[in-house]
Amino acid sequence: MDTALCKYVSIEDEPRQTPVDAAAPFDRGDIILRSADNVDFHFHKLLLSLASSFFSNMFLLPQPSPLDEDADQTKNGLPIIPVTEKSVVLQKLLSFCSPVYDTDVPALEDLDIVMSVLDAADKYDMKRVGIFIVKMITAPRFLEKEPMRVFAIACRYRSEAETLAAARYMLRFAVWEPAYVSELDFISGSDFQRLVKYHASCGQAMTQLTRLWSTYPLPLLDCKFCRKKGVSRLSLKEYQDSVMETLRIRPSVESLLNPEWIDSMVKRAGSCISCKERVPRKFAAYAKELALPVMAIILEIRLDIDFR
Repeated sequence: MDTALCKYVSIEDEPRQTPVDAAAPFDRGDIILRSADNVDFHFHKLLLSLASSFFSNMFLLPQPSPLDEDADQTKNGLPIIPVTEKSVVLQKLLSFCSPVYDTDVPALEDLDIVMSVLDAADKYDMKRVGIFIVKMITAPRFLEKEPMRVFAIACRYRSEAETLAAARYMLRFAVWEPAYVSELDFISGSDFQRLVKYHASCGQAMTQLTRLWSTYPLPLLDCKFCRKKGVSRLSLKEYQDSVMETLRIRPSVESLLNPEWIDSMVKRAGSCISCKERVPRKFAAYAKELALPVMAIILEIRLDIDFR
């Protein structure tokens, strides 16, 4: 949690009875936003108006007099606006309304926080804030951990680049492997079906690699000693077909680094102990070489989602 709030609140805290002031930089301004857990954030009407048409329209309405000390409306002569967001969410939302948010980016620790801040940005019609946050969710700490959530969030907000990035990342999984996430409820069945179709199209397109076996020959699973002993049991055709099937199911070079798949190939080839130790390193080097043609094929496949 940011240091501005850590001494006041955690996301699990119960609402306090007596309001407390948020720390700097939320200790000065001409308006107060009071969070659901009773933390008062001082902020500037001008910045809120520029960031949010919701607040811009609100400030056009008659405001309490600076001399009005009615406890539920003002504090130290400043009008109070109660909001339903907790302080941890409000602090991040207001940070994105700051003029320096694009250089001093507020931390978003996980996708739960991301969704809470995005929901608040939607509620207060902060379009630029929402767009900026969605562009952050393809960071490795989000995408590698929860790619389906990233896809669903990006798709919900019609962010094409981020949706495509998540769809491409999920190619390293079989289409049935990612579990259901609640964010899928906010996109259409049509959008999800197009993700499934995209995955299938990429898998089918991997057959183009058969034309490249001479340029990218598969790493050997055995050695001359294996072959001299007549141990090898896997033909080149069977080897190539197994690689193609693996890439069809998971159209990503990472699928060739799966230890279970490598082990099964080594067993089928009847490799000796020395070969078994060398093969994973060979596939790691091979995957780096094959990454370029695989990505070239994937780049030709369109994710047929309407982002308008």
